Amino acid sequence: MKQTSFLKNKMNKVLFFLLLCHHLLLQPEALSAATLPAIYVFGDSTVDVGNNNYLPDDAPKANFPPYGIDYWGQNSTGRFCNGFLVVDFIAMTMGLAASPPPFLSLSKAKRTPRRGVNFASAGSGILPTTGNDVIAMSTQIRDFEGVAADLALGTRTNNKKRVSASLNESLFFFSVGSNDLFAFAATLIPGNDTRMDEIVTPIIDEFKNQLKMLYGMGARKFAVAGTGLLGCIPAIRVLDPSYECNADLNYLSMHFKNATEALLEDLCISLHGFKYSFADAYEMSIRIDADLQEYGDHIYISELALVHGAMGRMLRIGEAKRRGPVLTQHHIL
Repeated sequence: MKQTSFLKNKMNKVLFFLLLCHHLLLQPEALSAATLPAIYVFGDSTVDVGNNNYLPDDAPKANFPPYGIDYWGQNSTGRFCNGFLVVDFIAMTMGLAASPPPFLSLSKAKRTPRRGVNFASAGSGILPTTGNDVIAMSTQIRDFEGVAADLALGTRTNNKKRVSASLNESLFFFSVGSNDLFAFAATLIPGNDTRMDEIVTPIIDEFKNQLKMLYGMGARKFAVAGTGLLGCIPAIRVLDPSYECNADLNYLSMHFKNATEALLEDLCISLHGFKYSFADAYEMSIRIDADLQEYGDHIYISELALVHGAMGRMLRIGEAKRRGPVLTQHHIL
């Protein structure tokens, strides 16, 4: 019971920040089957619910302990976390048991589920050159195109408009970009905005094309999670003798998230019916870090942490001998 109460509180906090955006496309009370018939998820390890389990061994995976120790049945599903992801909380609010299934887990006959599909792949990015042995964003979109085609083929002629309307009302959720930025981390020039533009512009241009492709397939409601304080993740901080954040990588992330917001604004103006919600993970991280007690978390840094490196590589520090009594209340900085 105590665990359930904690999860509810956690869910409310995650949703609050997720939906704090310029265009309030999604109100928590509006997240229901009536308003969002399906969720289609694209991105990296922040939203991968198991697609990488079906990829070659070199692909980053999270289908082993201690991943999933706070998930139902302590099951390591392939989620890169101890329990639930943001997309799980959104799906629960919609009345689903969990977020939509990973695309690669579905047989051809079952690739038209009514409530959505998760196409995300840990280690992937917006650019096709980002990541190895993972599902690139361009491939994720092609996979969705196949699902959309199957949906249309599986209906009678007089129901095709219903399929189109369903896609128009469905949520297209993106959490991607971090791995693209990590790939350029070594080329950063401190304080050089021109270099920042050289890195960010081609990524944003590619992302724009991808969003427009989905729009052309019927997508109208987009939720995009921005990149956070990438210079403060454990895999970056352990590279510094004093365990300090990488300010240049944080600045690059801020530059990218600002460009992402500007892109969404532009598409909202230029594409009829385009609606979006932008989750400012960068600002959210700053607020939480400034007042951890307000958000119910405690800083927890230890040798038991599993640290994820750029491009989905993982560095295991120490070994978790047992689950701590208050692990779910901790937030690793």
